[in-house]
This record gives sequence, C-alpha cells and structure tokens, in this order.
Amino acid sequence: MEPDSQKIEQYRIRLRSKVSYHLGKFCPDIEDVVQETLTRFLCALRQEKILNPEKTGAFLSGICNNVIQEYRRRLWRESKADAQWSGSKSPSTSESEMLELRDAVAAALAQMGERDCQVLRAFYLQEKEKEEICQSASLTDGQFRVTLFRAKDRFRKIYRQQLKQAASAGH
Repeated sequence: MEPDSQKIEQYRIRLRSKVSYHLGKFCPDIEDVVQETLTRFLCALRQEKILNPEKTGAFLSGICNNVIQEYRRRLWRESKADAQWSGSKSPSTSESEMLELRDAVAAALAQMGERDCQVLRAFYLQEKEKEEICQSASLTDGQFRVTLFRAKDRFRKIYRQQLKQAASAGH
C-alpha cells in the first residue's frame, strides 16, 4: 500500500508545518527533519510495520516527534561539545582530578552489566553512531533507546553512591 505522490506531498506540507512550529520557522534544518520523517514513514510502510492503516496520521506524527527529539538532542550534544572546545578561559581540571574521575567512572562501569557497559562506552566514550552500536550489540532502535536510558540511570545511581561513600569516608 504505497501512497501516491499527491498524498506524500500532503504529508510533506503538514509535516513542514508541524516541524516549523516545534523548531521555529527560521530553523535551517526543517526540510531535513521533514525528509527524515517521510523516509522513516515510507520504510515502515514497505516493511508493513503500520498496524492500523486507518491511523496513518498518528503514526506519521509519532515518527515526526521522534525525529524532532533526535534533532534537538544532536544540537544539544553539538553545542555542548562546541562550548567545551571553544577558546574561552575556563578553569582546567588537574591531571590528578582527571585520574580520579577516570577511576570513578571505571569503578561504576565495573559494577554494571556487560551490555550496559558496552552501550555506554560505545555511545559516550567512543562516540560511535547509534546504528553502528545497534548492529554490534544486535539491538533494534527501540531496544537501543531503552537500554541507553536504563544504563545511564544505573550508572548515575552507582556513581552517586560512590560519591556519597567517598564523602562520608573523607569526613
């Protein structure tokens, strides 16, 4: 059930309006977000992943929401990296503090499951693309997002517990 070009153009117009609303009408990447949304929609359609064809609009809107969120996360990550590497004078971390931080991260990762460590290391430390991680860990896109979310939460809890223990030992 492939939609005709007129139907796709209608989707494109509606998506452009939605993306403009959420990202601002002066965002330079509106067309890219719309195109990515339509590409994912057509792939899902060809793979027969749409369970309720009568709710195609809602399905398309959900895909669009995901693409918008991914776009925002990418911008946030890039702006954070730019701020980190900008020439601004910021207090630098001493070598001993960096070693302590590395040890704390390694200790927290050691307390976690193998898959969680693999995903966190690949995504944050090795800065691999999501698709590459999914392929190497045999994860679907949805499984990756859930695994990453849960792994970050576990890491955060373990790391905070270590900080509490270190603070109480130092007093």
